Amino acid sequence: MNKQMRFAAALPLIGLNAAWVVFMFAAWAEHREGLLYVLDNVYHAPPEVKTSTYLYLAAIAIFAVVASIAHRLADTEQLAKGEADHAAHSVFRFASLAVIVGLVAGAIFAITTFLGSFGSSYPDQHVTLGGRLLGVYLPIILATALVIFVLLRVTVYRKSAPSAKDENGNRNPQQRSMVLGYSLPIAATALAIILGLAFWDVQGQTLDSWVWVIILAIVAAGLILGTRYAVSARSAKPIAPKPRTPGAAAAGAITLNFVLSVVFSAVVTLMAFSIGASSFSMLGTEIYKGVDFTWFAKLVLPAYVMLVLVTVAVFFTLVSRHEIYAAKEK
Repeated sequence: MNKQMRFAAALPLIGLNAAWVVFMFAAWAEHREGLLYVLDNVYHAPPEVKTSTYLYLAAIAIFAVVASIAHRLADTEQLAKGEADHAAHSVFRFASLAVIVGLVAGAIFAITTFLGSFGSSYPDQHVTLGGRLLGVYLPIILATALVIFVLLRVTVYRKSAPSAKDENGNRNPQQRSMVLGYSLPIAATALAIILGLAFWDVQGQTLDSWVWVIILAIVAAGLILGTRYAVSARSAKPIAPKPRTPGAAAAGAITLNFVLSVVFSAVVTLMAFSIGASSFSMLGTEIYKGVDFTWFAKLVLPAYVMLVLVTVAVFFTLVSRHEIYAAKEK
């Protein structure tokens, strides 16, 4: 193993150690922010904008970006010497695993930030626009940008990927389709999360069932469009063939959208059944005294529409995987 491959193998470990140090500072900051102090026998809430949130994100970013650098170094070595270079191939697989861990950590961070923003057990928790924007919205946007950046860096823009430019120096349609195939489902999910938070704040910290339908519809649209663009990239005629074929490069985007569609279908199906079943527990209350149109329209119907979204998303993603979409030329 040459010096460059040794360095590439060490990079994810260096990033892991650096991330651990930052993570410890984040844990310490979270501990300080979570300390409850009592004034007049009342527990007071922590600040809206938490230093620990950004430190956790910084730790994830350090590891993911450093892992992507190692991935590029190993990929370049493989491209130069071929896959017969077992040392480069081993480092490449190790760096790929590190990148996956970084991407998963980024996704988990965004989801936990989203879920942690709902409700508060503190009597003096006052939600402000600036606090929500800087404490919740911005970290989710930054985490999404990090995931898309690293994902595109190790897939579409890797050294062994097909040429991103045509003979005129313009980005070819295949590359544009691959970028959209990878980034659309992630960006759509982030948009849905942010939209859900916005409705939560505007509606006075409540979330209507129809808002969930809108959120899930955005996610489903991202999955369907992402699959279509990924298949378009796989079907396009290569501009400049290289050892790693365009079809193999685009297959990753198709696989990503397929996995996300499976997760989406499972989660939304559970939501549809649980929300539909819970709607009957509301009957006989002051709000819904019996079966009427309001009860059906606000509780039962949105639960069924969620199931319709699953049906549509699964059908079109499956169909799209087996259809050919010609890449759009300029």
